[in-house]
Amino acid sequence: MTEGQSFPRSGFSIFVVGALIGAGVALLFAPQSGTETRKLLTKKAKQLRGKVENTFASAQSSIKNRTADPAATVGDGKNVAHTTRTNERAHR
Repeated sequence: MTEGQSFPRSGFSIFVVGALIGAGVALLFAPQSGTETRKLLTKKAKQLRGKVENTFASAQSSIKNRTADPAATVGDGKNVAHTTRTNERAHR
C-alpha cells in the first residue's frame, strides 16, 4: 500500500482489540483480590469465546449463502448500484 493508505479493518478485529483494551483497563482498576480477578477473567473469556464462535458461525453462514448462489449475489450488487445511482440522481 502507498503512504497515506491504511489497511482495511473488519468489525471483528476492532471488536477484539476493544475487548483486549477493556480487559487491560479493568485489570488496572480492579478493586478485588487476585482470585476474584482470575474468576472474572475466566468468566469474561468464556463470554468472549461465545461471541467469537457466534460471529464466526454467522460469517461462515453468510459466506456459504453468498457462494451458494453467485448469480443472486451479483444481482444483489447490481440492485444496490442501481438504487445508489437512482438516489444520487434524485438528490441533484
